[in-house]
Amino acid sequence: MVSFKSYFLQVSILGVLLFITPSNASSKIINDICAKTRFPSICLEILESTPGAAAADVKGLGKITLDLARSSASKTLGQINSLIPKTTDPKLKEIYKTCSEHYDNAIGSFNNAETDLNKGYFSMNSQASAAMTEAGDCDDETAKLAVDPSLKKGNLDLDHICSIILATSTKLHFDKYPIQ
Repeated sequence: MVSFKSYFLQVSILGVLLFITPSNASSKIINDICAKTRFPSICLEILESTPGAAAADVKGLGKITLDLARSSASKTLGQINSLIPKTTDPKLKEIYKTCSEHYDNAIGSFNNAETDLNKGYFSMNSQASAAMTEAGDCDDETAKLAVDPSLKKGNLDLDHICSIILATSTKLHFDKYPIQ
């Protein structure tokens, strides 16, 4: 007959292993994904500071980063839209309006990417790339002008998050359809 102490010890060890293993696996997933981005250290900084990311599987990270990207783009869009009525320079006002359209399109791409996350992963990659292009186009439009620094930061932040989505969707795609 197994003693209570022996049983308690076995259950305790099993419990510890169950809590340690997923964390290590998630940490490996985050490291693998970030290694495939353009700025691995920034990727690690973003994911390590995002609630839920440390415990997520690859598909969960896809959802988390899409939510993060949509939130970042919405915040930047709000900042842009608040700048439009305050701006007296007609050229700058027009550029802010153009950037507003770019960010509206980027948010639409993230919504499409989330649908793709539940269907197939390759088109999620295309949607993230399209959103990244929208932020890049806004950045190009404002390159030679004295724009609000929050816009430049928003463009850069979105670029970094999109890079994570691209790496995540690529991993999801090739995990599902490995090269033979």
